[in-house]
Amino acid sequence: MQLATEVIDITPEAQRYRELAGDLVQGSGRSDTPFGLYVLWSSEPAAELARKVEQDVFYEVFGNTPELLAEEYDQYEAASLFLLVMDHERLVPAGVMRIIRSSPAGFKSIDDIEGGWGRPGADLLDAFDDDLDPEHLWDIATMAVAPEYRGEATNGLVSLFLYQALAMMAPRGGARWICAILDLVVLDLIQNRVHRPFGRFDGIDPMPYLDSPASLPVIGDLEDHAQRMAFLDPASYELLYGGIGLEAVVSAPDWDAIFAPAPAAALAAVG
Repeated sequence: MQLATEVIDITPEAQRYRELAGDLVQGSGRSDTPFGLYVLWSSEPAAELARKVEQDVFYEVFGNTPELLAEEYDQYEAASLFLLVMDHERLVPAGVMRIIRSSPAGFKSIDDIEGGWGRPGADLLDAFDDDLDPEHLWDIATMAVAPEYRGEATNGLVSLFLYQALAMMAPRGGARWICAILDLVVLDLIQNRVHRPFGRFDGIDPMPYLDSPASLPVIGDLEDHAQRMAFLDPASYELLYGGIGLEAVVSAPDWDAIFAPAPAAALAAVG
């Protein structure tokens, strides 16, 4: 009896992503959990994995092409920091959050408020909080979860990993405030999942944005959010801001080591 052997054709691009994933996970020395959270500066080779899931999801959900995303985000690339969730068993990226930190390039969400909503972003920041210092603001520019890791498949764990990583990193990176422009469906999921971290800008209503039918610029004070969570939901506060509760499922980096001395080198090319 002759048996047919299945041949899987792997493209050079797919092979490159596989090698990047293998190098990232094996180099971390923490592949014993089902998932891993990785913090990647935009200049690192493994950041290609983060951009890949970002591109795939934004094309699937909103029809945004890789060319459109490059046009929208390239000027902020040097100031971008990626939070990447890797599936350790499959060696594939499961979700990503792109954070744009303070730099001469500015913040995409704040820049786009003026372009799309016709309101100067700097004025809106001042109106939100007199003490708001852009040096301590982070822009959550994108957040994407691969289809097979959404909803009931993982009970929203991949998104939760990203929220926890943001909460753990922000104070260590000098961030108190976060801003974003979010599709209303995504915004509703975040607000309900983690006790409403975002507030609205006065006089700003939802409108179409980058092929999302309805998006809204939002802003949040992480210190205020942490205090509210500690009072209303101590267990969730410990999970997000204490990094306690997900250790058996997702491995995390050494949070205290991330910003020493990487930031200066990572932002040196911004100009």
